[in-house]
Amino acid sequence: MLATNTQVLFFQHIKSTLPPHISLVDDIADQLNISNDSAYRRIRGEKPISLEELGKLASYYKLSLDKFLHLENDSFIFNGRIANDSDFTYENWLETDVTHLEQICKFQEKHFYILAKEIPFLYYFYIPEVAAFKSYFFKKSIIQYDQMRGIKFSLDDDYSNIITTAKKIADAYSKIPSTEIWHEENITSTLRQVEFYKATGSIKTDSHAFLILDKLEELLNHLEMQAEAGKKFAYKMQPHNLSPSFTMYVNEIIWGDNMIYVEMGGNSITYINHSILNFITTRDTKFNAYMKKTLAILAAKSTQVSSVNERDRMIFFNRMRDKINATRKRLTV
Repeated sequence: MLATNTQVLFFQHIKSTLPPHISLVDDIADQLNISNDSAYRRIRGEKPISLEELGKLASYYKLSLDKFLHLENDSFIFNGRIANDSDFTYENWLETDVTHLEQICKFQEKHFYILAKEIPFLYYFYIPEVAAFKSYFFKKSIIQYDQMRGIKFSLDDDYSNIITTAKKIADAYSKIPSTEIWHEENITSTLRQVEFYKATGSIKTDSHAFLILDKLEELLNHLEMQAEAGKKFAYKMQPHNLSPSFTMYVNEIIWGDNMIYVEMGGNSITYINHSILNFITTRDTKFNAYMKKTLAILAAKSTQVSSVNERDRMIFFNRMRDKINATRKRLTV
């Protein structure tokens, strides 16, 4: 059992992580299967919380108990699931993304920070054809679904379920202010995937390969418009007064690692990318403070190309377009 003051702080911390529309009392009562009155007494420290209840809540809210039990060590607590072809499929992974983004959207104060190694994956879902191709890549080459063996990519196939979820991801992310640090090589991996699948006959028709390149260029055009406006907005839409902010930096010497740091309602969470597709997360205060400091240092050593600096912005996006054109020429041979 926790000492009374520590128990109160424990529940205060849980409350700070909840979106404003969720009642702490109702949520605790639901998780522990107790009455609201019993939940109130535990929250106020009038009734000690048991170790079993503590474990349930720590697991559900993904909390590290070290800080509450005054344990000092060199460990950080991370949580996450690994996508596979059975109990946590790619489709489950997409739905988890939706859940995370929609929860973040519920906070009045929120901000995304991304240190990008490639085009931030959330943007892939802005354009259906790109979402379909990247989904094919993730399922075939990363998760390696057995049923994907011998299957060629075709835009004629039914991707409706994925596209529906992709739209939810795109809609949610376009509503969240973000600061992103890019490198001109961020587009390279996707171009190589198109080129590889074309060379190995894994794309059903040449026209589909070229169409994916066209759609990638459309995505770059959209991102350049966001950078010019300094605002985020949905694909094929225009910014308006209430559009969230978009701050874009270019760093020519540091290629990122797809790390994401999010601030929401006075709290923070870090997403660490691993094994191409998957993320693990932590709410550890010290770790997140270090991530925020690191991002600030990298931003200070980068060139801002959003809202200002038209020349460098045009050069940056044109260099990525040049990479698309070079890939088109290689595919034509």
